[in-house]
Amino acid sequence: MVDAASELERASADIVLTRDAREILERAAKVATARGDAHVAPADVFNATLQLPGNLADTEIRALGYDPKSIAPLIQANGADASSPSLRQLLVNANREAQVLGHYQVDSIHLLLAMLYSDSPSTSGPLQQAGLTLYDVRRHLQTGSRAGVPNYRDPTRPDTALRKRPWPSLRGVLGISPVFVVIVGATAASGALLWTNLLPRYVALLTILFVVGGWITSLCIHEFGHAFVAYLGGDRSVAGAGYLTLNPLRYANVTMSLVLPVVFLLLGGIALPGGAVYINHSELRSRAWSSAVSIAGPVGTLLCGLAIAAVFTVAPQRSWITPDNITFFGALALLGFFMALAVVLNLLPIPGLDGFGIIRPWLPYSIQVAALRFSMLAIYGVFALLWFVAPVRSAFFGAVLQLTALAGIDQSLIFVGQLNMRFV
Repeated sequence: MVDAASELERASADIVLTRDAREILERAAKVATARGDAHVAPADVFNATLQLPGNLADTEIRALGYDPKSIAPLIQANGADASSPSLRQLLVNANREAQVLGHYQVDSIHLLLAMLYSDSPSTSGPLQQAGLTLYDVRRHLQTGSRAGVPNYRDPTRPDTALRKRPWPSLRGVLGISPVFVVIVGATAASGALLWTNLLPRYVALLTILFVVGGWITSLCIHEFGHAFVAYLGGDRSVAGAGYLTLNPLRYANVTMSLVLPVVFLLLGGIALPGGAVYINHSELRSRAWSSAVSIAGPVGTLLCGLAIAAVFTVAPQRSWITPDNITFFGALALLGFFMALAVVLNLLPIPGLDGFGIIRPWLPYSIQVAALRFSMLAIYGVFALLWFVAPVRSAFFGAVLQLTALAGIDQSLIFVGQLNMRFV
């Protein structure tokens, strides 16, 4: 047999409720169950509202000059009319009121408005008999004015909190892809083999696996950072696209976003940004959120770099580095160098890079359009300078090496890692 609590779960499955509204409905379900009824009636909802004084519905009734407790006997005398709407219909009506009023969640006040609908005679009749009307409640909620009192204005808007877009629920949204687990596992296994020096003949291969695996892991975290902040900021499409599962195969264009960055990493030590997630900026809450989405990626990479730096901060103090495991620390130092390089590179204010994405929302629209049009050309120009212009390359890599030195990563260990990346 279906009980009142189950009915509530089904009726509210696709409707966002405030804490007050949910608590009221849960109490109403208990009232119905205590009455021996599996269906929650509007009268149960009103009675539950009285049991939680201080909610917005209670406040509004009092602000209009009525005592909610004086209305309760009228509703109880009317009983649970057989023609009363189902709980689902009551919530649909309440949700309609929320949308009309520009609110993002269904609260106790919307439940009250729904109880004033004509299709809920068990509550609308007694409420109107007491003097409450749908129009008066809406009017006072929106303007703070009171019918029959000239020039009356409430100094505060009682529905201000409801006009703020709520934080999205993360339930069922976040996940870890098996592909990501495999990559992390391969990275950890190659690192363990380098640490123990069990396969000295395969140091080059193991170093490549460790560095490339670690780089792809950081790439996943980088793009996850973009997508996670975008989701919080209002773009729900990133969840459907699979960007919140740390799966590198979900990123746009596997060849351009994954394969080529790894190839460049192996050939020249220039870690291309890699990865791409499509963000619907029009869905974000504000320009500040758009900037936050852009900076979230480099922050993710920075956190990976800081985790590596923490190892080198502790390692010398505990004499962890020995001739047997120096190949591991060389590979880790090289990976830390690539993290620092990626952070610096991504923060350059160049169209197509995250640094430009941070300032883009604040620029004139014409400049934004022109920058997006030439973004790929700008990125190619940056890497051409780094690849072919020696002074630019020296200055850039010199700055990165200074950062790694500040992080406690010895440049000689980076050089060891670079040497071990090459097959002899």
